[in-house]
Amino acid sequence: MERILTDKQSSFVDEYLKDYNATQAAIRSGYSERTASTSGYKNIKKVEIQEEIEKRQEASRKLLQQRFSTDAERARAIMFDIMDSPDSPPAVRLNAAKDFLDRAGFKPVDKQDVKLNGGIEVEVSWIDDKD
Repeated sequence: MERILTDKQSSFVDEYLKDYNATQAAIRSGYSERTASTSGYKNIKKVEIQEEIEKRQEASRKLLQQRFSTDAERARAIMFDIMDSPDSPPAVRLNAAKDFLDRAGFKPVDKQDVKLNGGIEVEVSWIDDKD
């Protein structure tokens, strides 16, 4: 069963989410300054207010995730444009490719040595962590 907040309680939640200060949220939402500390404390303990805070925080998280996802897609498109552009210098294209791989979790190999051991070809690769 969903509990309905009063206008003052809803305002309290709005104000509380700005700085997570219950006393200041109480003052800004119209509670008496003299009793704001107590009012804020009591409000923050109410189940319906806690549920509303959690609901709004989750909505905010989802919105941020959506925005970051959109931004990441745009950044990826820009990196691909740089990598594919014949107008980009080869070093810039290579750095864009390395950066893309690094951000995707694939650290490109910085150095490679090939050694022969008894006629068997052995390839040794390592990552240079000087960065």
